[in-house]
Amino acid sequence: MRLVVEKVGELTGLPLDAMFRLAWPDIGAADVESFRVEYRARYDTVAIPATRLYRGARTTLRDFHAAGLRQATVTGKRAADCERILRGLGIKKDIDVYLGGDSVPRPKPAPDLAQHAMSRLGVSPDESVVIGDSAADLAMGKAAGAHTIQVLWGFSRSSLPDADRTVRTWRQLRDAVRALGGPKPGILGRSGPLRS
Repeated sequence: MRLVVEKVGELTGLPLDAMFRLAWPDIGAADVESFRVEYRARYDTVAIPATRLYRGARTTLRDFHAAGLRQATVTGKRAADCERILRGLGIKKDIDVYLGGDSVPRPKPAPDLAQHAMSRLGVSPDESVVIGDSAADLAMGKAAGAHTIQVLWGFSRSSLPDADRTVRTWRQLRDAVRALGGPKPGILGRSGPLRS
């Protein structure tokens, strides 16, 4: 069972087509389309309503927001699905920009999503940090020139090579982001409190 979980973790963050092709290397284009349609139908009826925040996420997002951090969510999901999830979780107002895999020409791990988010937020790569739990997230951030922080409560439970820093708790995440804000005020934007 552990091997299966690790394999799924490797696929996390990739577009559906890429996931299907990695899982079934000999799959044909017609099957990819059929699987995509079925996956999205099930995702709409099962996954979106079942999506929950990790305990501590809401507090951290709101602390970042109160501290003046401009926040973006970038995902391999469609932008419309991302918006529905954020709205359903009650955190849409805490996110300044949300982008889906359909928002850019190239999906993760290409830098396009992170670069587009930076452009929309009006920040440079050295003023940005990509926080993620998968190899695709961190590779995207690294390719975009951003700082990268890996959280260990998602799919990847051990340190990944593209992470500048790895954290195990929400407090460590807040501390890591605060440390980046010292010499680069753009990361924290407006001044404000950031609780530890």
